[in-house]
Amino acid sequence: MKDTGMIRSLDSLGRIVVPVEIRMTRNIDIGDPIEFFILNDEIIVLRKYTSTECTFCRSLDHVTYYKDQFICNTCLKELGDPGRIPEAGESLQNPAEDSAEPAGSRRTKTEEMSRRLEKAIAEHPYANQKELAEVLGISQARVSQLKRKLSSSGK
Repeated sequence: MKDTGMIRSLDSLGRIVVPVEIRMTRNIDIGDPIEFFILNDEIIVLRKYTSTECTFCRSLDHVTYYKDQFICNTCLKELGDPGRIPEAGESLQNPAEDSAEPAGSRRTKTEEMSRRLEKAIAEHPYANQKELAEVLGISQARVSQLKRKLSSSGK
């Protein structure tokens, strides 16, 4: 671990400011989601969260990692580089691929992740939060948020 020499205090609401130098070097912008990891009793790690959904259309189907972004095959074709589209075996497959939605319909990230969580819970009824996070490729904290949202909406 590298020591930056920067020290920040928590405010009365438990918030901390990530120094601008760190945000700039790690390409973290205002509003970007941050993941928290606990290594041991003394170390907490922060990391910029990156989802496995398409950067452009938020699709979770046939997504591949291309030039530091997750992009679906459809958007990749639209970008004009069809030679870089991976073979079927190379794509990151979405566990909720068999969606019955029309192709043109769009969901918010939260709605889509809530739908995926419901499906994962149905497929893995005895899975704990950590296992669900691994299945969905998201953090445990995000699973917790989505579960709260689902229970408050009565699902």
